[in-house]
Amino acid sequence: MEKTRKFEGIAPPTVTVFDSEGEIDKEKNERFLQHLIDEGVHGLFVSGSTSEAPLMSIKQREKIIDIGVEVAKGKVPLYAGTGHNSTRITIELSKYAEKAGADAIIVHTPHYPKPIQESLYQHYKAVAEAVSIPVWAYTWPDQYGVDMEPKTVARLAKDGYLQGIKDSHLDLDHTAEIIRLTEGDFTVFGGEDTLIFPLLCLGGHGSVSVLANIIPAEVAAIFDTFREGKLEESRKKQLSILPLVWTLSRRELLKEGIKMLGFDVGNALMPTSEVSPAEKEKIKQELRNLGKL
Repeated sequence: MEKTRKFEGIAPPTVTVFDSEGEIDKEKNERFLQHLIDEGVHGLFVSGSTSEAPLMSIKQREKIIDIGVEVAKGKVPLYAGTGHNSTRITIELSKYAEKAGADAIIVHTPHYPKPIQESLYQHYKAVAEAVSIPVWAYTWPDQYGVDMEPKTVARLAKDGYLQGIKDSHLDLDHTAEIIRLTEGDFTVFGGEDTLIFPLLCLGGHGSVSVLANIIPAEVAAIFDTFREGKLEESRKKQLSILPLVWTLSRRELLKEGIKMLGFDVGNALMPTSEVSPAEKEKIKQELRNLGKL
C-alpha cells in the first residue's frame, strides 16, 4: 500500500449556506463544515463550483475561505478554490487564500476567452509564481468547455508549477493518462462520484466528491476500505452510492437532499429551477435505500 500522503482521500466541494438575502451565513456554514469533518471526510474544498463560487462576489469567496480555514485548521487539509477567468483576479484570490491559511489552492481552467494549451500553461505558471502553497489545476470540460491535455498537466508538474489536479473527467482514460505521465509526488484527485473506486485502482489519490456533502461517511468509507486493502468491500460501497449520484444532478437537488437530513443549508443562488414533488420523492427514496431516512 502507498504511504499516507497529506493530500489524499475524500474532500467534498462543500455547499455554501446563504441567508435569505444571498449573503453567507457564517454560523450555519461552520456547523455544516464541522459536521462533514465529524463524519470522516479527509479534507474540505471551499469556494469551488458546488460551493457556487462562480455566483459569488470576490468578498464572498474570501469570506468562505476564511470560514473553511478556521473550521479545518489542525483537523483536515483545506483546499481553497481561487479560479477565475482573469489571471490577475486568480492571483489575487490565491494570495488571499495563502495568507488566510489554506493548505492548497484549486484553480479551475479559465474558459473565456477560450484558451489554447499554451495559454493554460502560462496561466498556471503565473499563479504558481505568485504563491508558495501547492497549486492544483481543476478541469471540468463538460461544464467549462475547456480541456487541459494530460501532456500540458505533465509539463506544468515537471516544471514545478502544479502539485496536483482535480480532474473532473467522465472519460477515465484522460485521468489515467495524467497518472501515467505524472506518477510520483504529483497528486491526482477525480471529480466524478461514479469513478472513485476505479480511479483508486489506477493509482489516483482521492476524489473531490459532491456526494460527500450529503452522505460523507459512506463516501469516505470507499477510500478508507480501499486503503485498508478491503477491495471487494470498497467496490460494493462504490456501487451502492450510484443511484443517489444519478438522482442529484443539480445543485438545488443536492441542497434539497441535505435539508431532508436535517441540515439547514439554505437555497441555491439564482439562476436556479424549482425542485418538483417528483424529484423530492426520488431523493427521499434513494436516501431511504441507503438507510439515511
